[in-house]
Amino acid sequence: MIKALKEYQVQDAKLREIEKILSGSEERKKTVSAKKYLEGVEENVNKLDFRAAELSASYDKAVENQLKLKEQQAEIAEAIERVEDEKEASFLIKKAEELIGKIKTLTSEMNKVMEEIQNVMKEYASIKKMTKAAQTQYKENAEKYNALKESYKEERLAIEKELEKLKKNVDPALMERYLQKRANKIYPILYEVKGNICGACRMELPMSELTKLKNGEVIDCDQCGRLLYLDQENK
Repeated sequence: MIKALKEYQVQDAKLREIEKILSGSEERKKTVSAKKYLEGVEENVNKLDFRAAELSASYDKAVENQLKLKEQQAEIAEAIERVEDEKEASFLIKKAEELIGKIKTLTSEMNKVMEEIQNVMKEYASIKKMTKAAQTQYKENAEKYNALKESYKEERLAIEKELEKLKKNVDPALMERYLQKRANKIYPILYEVKGNICGACRMELPMSELTKLKNGEVIDCDQCGRLLYLDQENK
């Protein structure tokens, strides 16, 4: 059983090497990067749309308020020209100055809103440019990555066929343990115990675990998670 699993791991190592080459390739990295950006574009655009709508409404409201203030200013200016009472004139002049101050403040706020609107428009332009670049990057590198995968197709199929054949000679429960650890990115998975220590992480094994090994069991290392066995011929 151990011999069969050892043979399985030898072939599995060849498959894993191909997987490492593919997953670590620049073509895949650039494809994934471009795809990730493109997947987030819609959300970013929606956020900009919402912000643009807020700014537009804010600017329109400010324009409306500015017009009202200017109308009030014109009315007060006319009243000042007609008034004869000095005290009333002084009051109207004070009101006019207050209106001028409000108009200046509102104008400053409008300028800030307009500046934000321009920044949003720049972001739109930037996203459009980056989206086009990402689409080009994705298309070019996806094609290259697919070509790279295709170049390993026959070799990979041959290895997978051999693995299926070897799997039949391994206890299903043990095979399941092996595959679970592989899925958890523990590799290499199967190690021989040397003396009383794990062949992978060098942790000293307790006597209870050594007894299991001597009885032909395959155990899990508590420290590194590898599957451990004892060579029954050399024990």
